[in-house]
Amino acid sequence: MIAIVDYKMGNLASVKKALAALHYDAIKTSDPKVIESADGVILPGVGAFAPAMANLKAAGLDAAVKEACASGKPFLGICLGMQLLLDGSEEGAEGGELIEGLGIIPGTVRKFPADATTDKGLKVPQMGWNSLTDCKGSLLNDGDFVYFVHSFYCDPADDAVIAAKTEYGIKYCCALEKGNIFATQFHPEKSGEVGLAILSKFARRTKIRGERS
Repeated sequence: MIAIVDYKMGNLASVKKALAALHYDAIKTSDPKVIESADGVILPGVGAFAPAMANLKAAGLDAAVKEACASGKPFLGICLGMQLLLDGSEEGAEGGELIEGLGIIPGTVRKFPADATTDKGLKVPQMGWNSLTDCKGSLLNDGDFVYFVHSFYCDPADDAVIAAKTEYGIKYCCALEKGNIFATQFHPEKSGEVGLAILSKFARRTKIRGERS
């Protein structure tokens, strides 16, 4: 069973629907015990960084997510769910002090620089389809088109965790992979057949884990 973390900030229904289409059992949950017992965990997300972190902490889900990542079970972060894994974000930050993240993947969530986007006629948020490049993760392929909706991007401290990049004014990290942890800035659940293939590869790992446990 796959636990989809419900912290009142996500695209939970579309993720659950996509997994159901692939014939994988998934449950939306705010219960840390359910997350602990799951074969895999997905942290989705749509919205602002600071309220998302506040919601996670208020429900005790920040610790549950950290424990899931440390447990070795397959873990997937999507969009805001990817950004939350980093140390902190410039979104909503004042006086140069970052909004604190989960600190699971060292790095910073940054705002698209104006000289690379708006000055070139590109709108922020980035919204629409874009292709993947520099893929070295186990779930992605160069040239695949996937769907993005976001205004900030992840800048990991260690390039070794970058699983793919895309270009929108700048070339930036749009997917992470570190051990059992995988995360995408794009929305696989909204990326057609390519996205379903990514979710299927991830979900297959949870099934294998479930059969072994």
